[in-house]
Amino acid sequence: MASGPKHREISGTISYQIDGHPDFPDRNWGIERFHMTHHGDGHRVMRAYCELHDVALTRDVVATVDADFHPHDTFVRLTKDNKFYGSTWYRWTDTQAEYQGFNIERGRISETVEIDRNIRGFGTHNLTGDAWLAARFDRSTGEGIQTFKNNLLSSIDHRGATGPDFQRTTTSSLQYSGVETVTVPAGTFECYKFAFVMTSNDHPPYEFWVTTDGDFLFVKGAVAAPYNWTFELEELNIIR
Repeated sequence: MASGPKHREISGTISYQIDGHPDFPDRNWGIERFHMTHHGDGHRVMRAYCELHDVALTRDVVATVDADFHPHDTFVRLTKDNKFYGSTWYRWTDTQAEYQGFNIERGRISETVEIDRNIRGFGTHNLTGDAWLAARFDRSTGEGIQTFKNNLLSSIDHRGATGPDFQRTTTSSLQYSGVETVTVPAGTFECYKFAFVMTSNDHPPYEFWVTTDGDFLFVKGAVAAPYNWTFELEELNIIR
C-alpha cells in the first residue's frame, strides 16, 4: 500500500492592530492566516492569507524556500477594493530571478534579473515572509547590523498594495538583538529579536520577534509612528 506525503504541518493566525486611528476604535485593522509545510527535501512552503482593512486589500502568498531559506518559487495575488488587482508567479535559481504576471495597470508583465545568492531573500509583505527574511541573517557574528543591497520585493509600497512585480531597495539593513522570551496570545516562545533599520523606502522602524526552533515563525512585531502598527501571534496549531 502506497504511503501518503510525509511532512510537518503548522498553521496559525496573526492579528494586525493599530493605535490611535479613529476608523479603528477596537484597534483591529487586519489579520494574517498561515499554513506551513516542511518537506523531506528541506523545502518549506508558506501559504499566507493577509487581509488589511485600511486600504481594503487582500493578499494571497504561496512561498517556497529551500533548506537554507533561499527562495525557490513564489506566487502573489492582490485583491484591492474588492476587485482583482494583479497576480504574479516567481522562480529563483542560484543566479537569476524571474517572474510572469498580470495586473490591471500594466497588463502582462515579465522580467528576469541577475541576483547574488547571498541576498536571495524576497519581500512579499506577509509577516511570515518577513520572518523568513530574518532566517538569512548570519547570527554567528553575534548581535549587530547586516546590510543587503538591491533586495527584491513584490511591491515597494509599505502595505504591499502595488504590483506584484520586482521592486528594489537600494539598501536594507537587519539588526539582530539576541534572544528574548516573548508572550503573546498563542503562548510563550523563545525568540530571536530583529529590526529592519536604515531602509531606503522610508519605512518607519520595524522590530519583530521570530521563533528559535528553526522554522522562523513570526511571533510579534511593532512598526513605529506614523503607522503605530502592532502584530501578535494569536493562534498556533501543530497539525503533524
